[in-house]
Amino acid sequence: MLIPRIALVGTPNAGKTALFNFLTRSHQRVANYSGVTIESAEADFNLPSGGSAALLDLPGAYSLRPYTEEENVLADVLRAPGLDGMILVVDATQPERAVRFLIEVLDATSIPAVVAWNLSDLARDRGIRVDCSALSDALGVPVISTSAVKGFGLDSLKGFLESALKNQKRSKGAFLDQSSESAQPQEASQRILSFYKKADQVLKSALLEKGRADDRSRKIDGILLHPVAGPVILTLVLLLIFQLMFNLASYPMEWIESFFSWVQSGVADSSLPVLLKSFLSDGVLAGIGGTLVFLPQILILFALILFLEDFGFMARAVFMLDHLMGKVGLHGRAFLPLLSSYACAVPGILSTRAIENRRDRIITTMIIPLTTCSARIPVYTLLISAFIPNHPVGLGLNLQGLVMFGLYASGIGFSLISGAILKRFLFSGKRPPLLIELPSYKRPSFQSLARGLLYRTRLFLKRVGTVILGVSVVIWFLVSFPQGEGASVAGIDQSYAAKVGRWIEPAIRPIGMDWRIGMALIPTLAAREVMVGTLATVYAVQGDSGVSNTERLSLAIKKEWTLATGLSLLAWFIFAPMCISTLAAARRELGKNSYFLLMIAYLFSLAYGASWCVYRIFI
Repeated sequence: MLIPRIALVGTPNAGKTALFNFLTRSHQRVANYSGVTIESAEADFNLPSGGSAALLDLPGAYSLRPYTEEENVLADVLRAPGLDGMILVVDATQPERAVRFLIEVLDATSIPAVVAWNLSDLARDRGIRVDCSALSDALGVPVISTSAVKGFGLDSLKGFLESALKNQKRSKGAFLDQSSESAQPQEASQRILSFYKKADQVLKSALLEKGRADDRSRKIDGILLHPVAGPVILTLVLLLIFQLMFNLASYPMEWIESFFSWVQSGVADSSLPVLLKSFLSDGVLAGIGGTLVFLPQILILFALILFLEDFGFMARAVFMLDHLMGKVGLHGRAFLPLLSSYACAVPGILSTRAIENRRDRIITTMIIPLTTCSARIPVYTLLISAFIPNHPVGLGLNLQGLVMFGLYASGIGFSLISGAILKRFLFSGKRPPLLIELPSYKRPSFQSLARGLLYRTRLFLKRVGTVILGVSVVIWFLVSFPQGEGASVAGIDQSYAAKVGRWIEPAIRPIGMDWRIGMALIPTLAAREVMVGTLATVYAVQGDSGVSNTERLSLAIKKEWTLATGLSLLAWFIFAPMCISTLAAARRELGKNSYFLLMIAYLFSLAYGASWCVYRIFI
């Protein structure tokens, strides 16, 4: 049975994705700037009568006249057949912009529609009053006052939507009919004038009070956007994020370690066959536990970033960094994809479509793999914990958090330098100005934050239960067979893993890595965080069953690796593009094989060169 397909269409920062999440109980990421929702997402939701409909979440756009790739996606979907209805989501705190967008979409389509006059609670607080009934008469579609975050008005929205779907017709609004009949402009300037005339007519009929200026946001911007105080505050905020990531995560990490240690002890004391014990303890539990222990740090990082996004701080960060990025020839909008890539490089690469100029999109795509995605956190944390003491350095900061901040800063710093070089020698041209909307500051929704964290947790656990578990089992087999005497080092040295690792070792020996590290680097093509699970599996087979898996791995690294080796591996992870998903997304967005091959070549060259230099300096 076919169910109706409903397009969710709206302007950036209007709460469109929050509405999608609420209606479908989905967990799409919500951010307080445009460029996050690039490709459409689809999920089912229930109608009041008990039936279902498919809701298609489309990119936010200011117009149907395509200027960016996001607006192209929206325009193409609305022109194509197959849609049965629309929910138009606009920001009630900006009624002029909202009405202009509604008029443009409703004039361009004949699809049954309802309007979610969203963020109406914020508009009311600012003294903005709109007669939704008059607005509905003017536009010819139902207009419902809503708050997607609080769930206000959404039942009425679904009821009006179902009625619109049953009628299958939509008439032009009173003011739209009048202005359409009275003017047949031929010139572009006349069409624009007619368009604004329609918007003025509708606003005059429906806007009761314009409200007052958002003085609170203006006062906060006076501090955060100050040319001196702004960058200092931004730096301190980022330092605080990484400090909290280490300090707050220590207790839940210990709980996870203790749990897996308890389970492994139970396996060791059981009457299971020796080989099965090794498989469960050193293969399954070592691989999963060695990666799952870093989940608290990842969630803390994302919680803080999502909080700042909802608050409105991240859009200001883009504005502040535009000048810096302009110094190296990059567009300020490049910071949005770079920021998104701290979660995962794949959505970061997709969000380059928010950049208008194709040349700037190509450059940004080619430097995104240098940003520190969440998959690097387990590797960074393991190596920092093993080689960097957690001494206080003043101002409430500790050395480990400072080093983690330095690794993140190195990623963004080298990405800017690489972008400048690419811009200078391969993609020269004038840099377009930054045009970005700074949303009003608002209190973050903890319900939205919880959904975002739940979404990240599900993704991480899915990865642990599929990719990482599968790789861990394969690695256990490779390090355990052919069988030597017990689990001795001699036995492992004759294993399949040793043969594969020694085949790689001549290439990585100059940068301080042995066959075990080389063996662990191979599965990172599937997922970077597999590195920790692979090392845990390798060293677990050799280790003493009396200690936990994480302690065993940490002790092995401290004993068998030098500081130079650890730092060399950190340098490798800063530069090397080791995720197939990232490479596939980059290949699709770059379009030409020559650009893709250039990206692979320069990133691996940087990784090897940096590792070699670091190893030679600290050896």
